[in-house]
Amino acid sequence: MRGLAVVLLWCIGLSCFSQEMAVDSTFVDNSVVVEDTLQVVLLTDVMENAIVHQDSTIRQLMIDKQMGIQRGKVEVDGFRVQVYSSNQQQIAKNESLMLQQELEKVLSKTVYTISEPPFWKVRVGDFLTREEAVAYKNELIVQFPELQSSAYIVPDKIIIVN
Repeated sequence: MRGLAVVLLWCIGLSCFSQEMAVDSTFVDNSVVVEDTLQVVLLTDVMENAIVHQDSTIRQLMIDKQMGIQRGKVEVDGFRVQVYSSNQQQIAKNESLMLQQELEKVLSKTVYTISEPPFWKVRVGDFLTREEAVAYKNELIVQFPELQSSAYIVPDKIIIVN
């Protein structure tokens, strides 16, 4: 147990040192001088045999940032298929979470459990148009006929990846 505590303190010390280097370091020739410590790390010693593997996505993100392009998840107006809604608090919460888990096992679309007191709702998908949502609702009813009476299209803020 004592050995674990020593290793943990050593890791915390390394973490603090690396954060300190990032904040309070200055470059002199081929070395980094870290203020408030007496250590000098020679870059040539550290980087001589280093091989950096970088995913091409990182490079693209850096270029996008430099050009002012924002990529990622964006919230826009759209539609979802609502398959469950109830205002019986504890029962609704449990049923909505169970339904979400069941649907996530089978569906390729994202399933959302939403709490808008006093209602619990389960909605499926992120569709830009009502027509896309209707088409998906029809596929969903074929796969889950028990949802026919409770499934309908609702406008919602959806998440798209650009």
